[in-house]
Amino acid sequence: MKRKIIFSFLLSMMLTAAVSCGNENKSSKKDSSETSSSDSTETGTTTTAPAESTTEQTTTEAPTEIATEAPTEAPTEKTDYNKVYSDIISDFRNVITNGLQDDTEILGDPTVIYSLSGREAEYNLGYAIEDLSGDGIPELTIATIDEKRDGIGYGNLVYAVYTCHDDTVSLAFEGSYRNSYSYKGDGTFFYRGSSGAMYSIFGSFTLQPDGRKLSCNDYYFTYPKDDTYTEIGCYHNTLGIVDKEQSEELDITEDEFWEMNKSMDTESVEIALTPFVDEYENKASSKLFAEYIEDSTYNEDSCNYYSIDNSDSSTKIVFSTDGKLQDFKLLSLFMEDVSDDGKVSYSVSDIYSYGTLTFDAPLLVELTFYGDTPSYGVSYTDETGETKRFSISMSGYDGSLELLEF
Repeated sequence: MKRKIIFSFLLSMMLTAAVSCGNENKSSKKDSSETSSSDSTETGTTTTAPAESTTEQTTTEAPTEIATEAPTEAPTEKTDYNKVYSDIISDFRNVITNGLQDDTEILGDPTVIYSLSGREAEYNLGYAIEDLSGDGIPELTIATIDEKRDGIGYGNLVYAVYTCHDDTVSLAFEGSYRNSYSYKGDGTFFYRGSSGAMYSIFGSFTLQPDGRKLSCNDYYFTYPKDDTYTEIGCYHNTLGIVDKEQSEELDITEDEFWEMNKSMDTESVEIALTPFVDEYENKASSKLFAEYIEDSTYNEDSCNYYSIDNSDSSTKIVFSTDGKLQDFKLLSLFMEDVSDDGKVSYSVSDIYSYGTLTFDAPLLVELTFYGDTPSYGVSYTDETGETKRFSISMSGYDGSLELLEF
């Protein structure tokens, strides 16, 4: 009986040892594939490790299954905003190169198009397609170029901003020389305007998140206090309108008013602009314009001056260009012959050599027209090196000036 008990005890010990050995082999295999954090796990928790490992595998496999299904979804087409705004860009380009025509139409009819007749400020016009409002939809910004570096224009005086929603392009806002917007960054603009000596305005505006229009942050303006127009008041509102009744009158002097202007008109942010005119492979030659001083946008103080004749019947003509004309001269003409096809030939002599006529240096000439036959003319050399000559005459129909090449 005692032997059976001993045998049973030995058999039990052998089975326990075998089980223990098997567990040690499993633990050894598991340790070779797990991280160091698993190595430090207590024996009592080791038996739960396979279940945790299975859970981790299930979790990591799920994103893999989703990833394989994602490509089956239809890809989102990216909008080409260069194409969206191409018609407006083309319209501005046409006005800049050809001047304002009777059939000229630009979306929103911005004020700036009425001065795009080959003047320098407009020839230094560029555009940018950039998201200013922060809604992810780029706006089209038309602005002046103050400087060019490596073929890129830079400026901050904004003339027009367009936006696009639901495939529809619209004018968000527009400015002009006397009502201008300078870009300050983050969709914010400094505004300055004037309607005369007694009506000055400045303020801050921010493009709304959808880019459709401006919101007023601050708006300051001067206005006569009463109907006597003897005293000017300073006013403020956040509505962006000149209205005394809806504004706060400020207890400040005019000098303090302008100091506020300076404090708000801080450094502007440059916008990188694509120049309109630099896009042409075959840029048109600079044009010459002749206008009566009273019909032009110039005044006598802004022009260089030369007098050929200052008699009582004399008139003043402004010669200007949209670019640069070399060796510009005033000529004296005497008609010698007219061919059968109407071509006039002149004997020509120089009166005055001006040098280079540029967009920012127009020439005001005082002269007298004696009869219908041209007595004066001009000559210059264009960018291609070609010398051109024109007679100066008055139209027999309406008295307007005509430059006739000969």
